Amino acid sequence: MTLVASTPLGPALAVTFMLGSAVALANPAEHYAARCAACHDAPPDDKTPAVDAVKRMNSVRVRHALTRGNMHQHVEDLSRPQVEALIDHLVGDQATLIPDSAYCGQKAATAPKIARWGYDERNTRWQRDTSINADNVDTLRLKWAFAVPNVSQMRSQPAVSGDTVFLPTTGGELYALARDSGCIKWQYDADRPLRTAVTLGRIGDKGVLFVGDQGTSIHAIDAATGELIWQRHVAVFEASMATGAPVQYRDRLYVPISSIDVALAMRPTYECCKSHGAVRALDAATGKILWTAHMTEDAKPTYKNSLGVQMWGPSGAPVWTTPAIDAKRGVLYVGTGENTSSPATGMSDAIVAIALADGAIRWHFQGTANDAFNMACGRRAGPNCPKENGPDFDFGASVILTKDTQGRDILLAGQKSGDVYALDPDRDGALRWQRRIGPGSALGGVHWGIATDEAHVYVPIADPPTLGARGSPGVWALKIDDGTDVWSYPAGRGCELTGFPRRGAPWPDCPFHFAFSAAVSIAGDVVLAGALDGRVFAFDRRDGAIRWQFATKRSFEAVNGIDGQGGAIDNPGVLAVDDLVFVTSGYGMFGQMPGNVLLVFQLDASQSASEGQSQHQEPERGG
Repeated sequence: MTLVASTPLGPALAVTFMLGSAVALANPAEHYAARCAACHDAPPDDKTPAVDAVKRMNSVRVRHALTRGNMHQHVEDLSRPQVEALIDHLVGDQATLIPDSAYCGQKAATAPKIARWGYDERNTRWQRDTSINADNVDTLRLKWAFAVPNVSQMRSQPAVSGDTVFLPTTGGELYALARDSGCIKWQYDADRPLRTAVTLGRIGDKGVLFVGDQGTSIHAIDAATGELIWQRHVAVFEASMATGAPVQYRDRLYVPISSIDVALAMRPTYECCKSHGAVRALDAATGKILWTAHMTEDAKPTYKNSLGVQMWGPSGAPVWTTPAIDAKRGVLYVGTGENTSSPATGMSDAIVAIALADGAIRWHFQGTANDAFNMACGRRAGPNCPKENGPDFDFGASVILTKDTQGRDILLAGQKSGDVYALDPDRDGALRWQRRIGPGSALGGVHWGIATDEAHVYVPIADPPTLGARGSPGVWALKIDDGTDVWSYPAGRGCELTGFPRRGAPWPDCPFHFAFSAAVSIAGDVVLAGALDGRVFAFDRRDGAIRWQFATKRSFEAVNGIDGQGGAIDNPGVLAVDDLVFVTSGYGMFGQMPGNVLLVFQLDASQSASEGQSQHQEPERGG
């Protein structure tokens, strides 16, 4: 979770902020009241974390947000001791420590099983190295649970080797956990939130983990021992962020760069916006930056907002996605987000092909034109809202390179607009087909990732309940050749809301959110998907029948001796390798349910499908 209010700064908040900046306040409670309370005491939308959610964040994350992240401008006039006092006021004394008995002090094997976000260089998210199938998936039983201390959001996808799970956390730790028991082999401390998925690659004959932190540094870590090999700050601008995972191809590391300008623009006096998205190539052995591909030209002064503050553009087109590698054509593919200030450009909300050798942009395909947006926009647009006031339809899900049923190469991409696209990589991204599943929104459509098995493409849709009957939350299977339906699972809440939604207890009996935002994946002949209500599903990829499900919204006895709690499943979703399934549960953003657990399930053919929480049933249909 980032400490960020995603609603525009209205007049009352602007006045409160300016008064808070001008007056020397006596204590952290007054600083909070003047600078934070207007948004966080009564959040106006799903994107703004309530103060209770902020208090469940870890101190590392809150400190980064206030000193370098989205909220630093709100406290820039405070001294460091005053900022530390505010952090202590918000999150208190976080003394939860993992006991020594949880550590086993072993080296980790480094031969990869799951090496990267997309499983392979093409981002298919198709796990073929597994014994899991539609006939035995209902025998999965919980093997062990690991609880991450002092966090409420499981945001990064782990990597898996033959005997180890490598888990990055928003607390700034990277854990190497024994696959069979969950004991901690080693622990690396980054001292700032780790934001990206972790990639398991190699430098020479050494297994190496590459991961990005929220301060836009890439860490290269010895996978066997947890020792730092190198660290490189890769920001292009002060507002740059590392969100998509770095990927290795041969002796280079390709790093996508996004930006927090979209949130900084909320402040009416902020000169919006000067940063833009990029991709950087690094020498994998040293971290030396070799080239940079820019998603827009450098920003220039454009016009002044209604308060007389200078605006800049073009900007934005951040790269949230993990690159797909096309060795045959010598390019990588990424998706971009919206522009964050006027003017809108042709490179926003686009699929971009970039030369592996030198970073030259070969071609781009734009999904949505004229999408300039930032968090100053909304029901009451603030001074920094771009003239276009666009819909915020990022490509946040990574591009897939695969083949259709005729053996022809094809690119697949999902967008927050609810669209799925098939592009021709041999014709500069020419459109093969387009299918819109739902209306999309800033929190709707395709969020984190799609998957394919070369016959179908499997698409999670995250349309929030606020879209009502217009939304299409669920999981869809489309024919890869033309985008027509194969099957669908329309998600439903399955319970009746009581009281005011999105408020009160962090784990309500009937969760407000129930859509599918997390990336889906394929294991054998099942599609694995996690929902925002905390349930894990295994669908038969042939007909969509539910072969197994498990409710993670509960407490767990963790092998590392601290309290474990499941919640919403978002971002990395569900992974499988061999006879194991890995689930990260808990995502306390956007009004969703927090949590802090990695759950590991294993096939157990000796138990019947009727025992425990497993269920083998026909597809449910949501309301």
